[in-house]
Amino acid sequence: METANLFDTLEGADIGSEINPLGYDPADYSDLETVIRHLRTRRKIQGVDLPKLAVNGEVIRDSFEKYLLSKHLGSSALKEIHKTPLHFWCALHEPKIKQQKKAFDLGSWCHMAFLEPTRFERVVTEPQANMATLAGVDKLLKFWEKKLENVRLASGDKMVTYCKRLAKRAKWNTEKLDGKKALIRYYRERSGFSIVDGNTMAIIRLIRRHYYAYGGGILPELMKGAPSECSFYGTDSETGLPVKVRPDAFQLAENVGANIIISFKTTSADSISKFAYDAAKYRYQMAEAMYLDVVSQVSGRKFTGVITVMLQTVAPYLPAVFWWDAEHLAAGKYMYRTALQSVKSCYEKGLFPGFDAHAAHPDDMGIIPLSLPEWSLRELTPVGA
Repeated sequence: METANLFDTLEGADIGSEINPLGYDPADYSDLETVIRHLRTRRKIQGVDLPKLAVNGEVIRDSFEKYLLSKHLGSSALKEIHKTPLHFWCALHEPKIKQQKKAFDLGSWCHMAFLEPTRFERVVTEPQANMATLAGVDKLLKFWEKKLENVRLASGDKMVTYCKRLAKRAKWNTEKLDGKKALIRYYRERSGFSIVDGNTMAIIRLIRRHYYAYGGGILPELMKGAPSECSFYGTDSETGLPVKVRPDAFQLAENVGANIIISFKTTSADSISKFAYDAAKYRYQMAEAMYLDVVSQVSGRKFTGVITVMLQTVAPYLPAVFWWDAEHLAAGKYMYRTALQSVKSCYEKGLFPGFDAHAAHPDDMGIIPLSLPEWSLRELTPVGA
């Protein structure tokens, strides 16, 4: 990649000249009391017509894979330009290294369950059985056929009958060991249940209890009528750049008193202060502000609040629900807007400098003077005479 001094590259970009994170208009953001008051007094839940929200772009419940493949700019890539423009370029163009998926990822599962609470009822632990023996396989077949005996498909067919028909169509002999194993596989794949071990089941039951008990039941109330994992694709009105967001969920003013974004975060933090530290470290405020900005533009409705739901993935697996204050959202908007302006400037100049741009002078060949923090000079170990 071609590089240049970072400040020379962005010279004239007018970054942040029209953005003052501390001079925001309070009318841009809702207060928590409005939402609480509405939740306490509402009588009905109004459904959301997604196509009607696509005023200045597209709103669709597509797959996460399709969302990632879109050329629109998301918050993950935009955050990188606050490191260097080359970080941003690499985030978009370098091949992604796929991490091997776990057989069961508790954090990912809880993420989905908090957005779709019926998942708490669709988790199961199989009895211990030796799949190498006929007796063990028959034990599992009996377990699944009892579990699914009352489950019917949209067509009206029983799930058990349907799976047996699939096995027969695939020419499996369900009187023999391999055929029985194939039938068990059909039951597992089509049951809609997540299969976990006993320890994980105990953790999920604990999390489920916390989910319904927290704040007197605020979490299920908050999620009623909230569309989850919908992608918003639009064009930023100031820079002309294509942008996208995929909030975990959102609510309209008709249901909660304000148009708000709902985010879900799993964490290993053992305290609220540690979670707040991590939120600042990973610039959550920028992502949340981008959600507000893009969803507002695409939908034509002003979104003015953000709720973040935290869940510990370590004992005691507690949730917490946070309301973002206006000052931090305004600061997040500043980060988002400056990131967009930086990206536009880099594209216009065709330059995406990396760390080498922090050299004191362009002729220094990218060698950067290293300046340690002031405290490093104070924390010297005294040496006696």
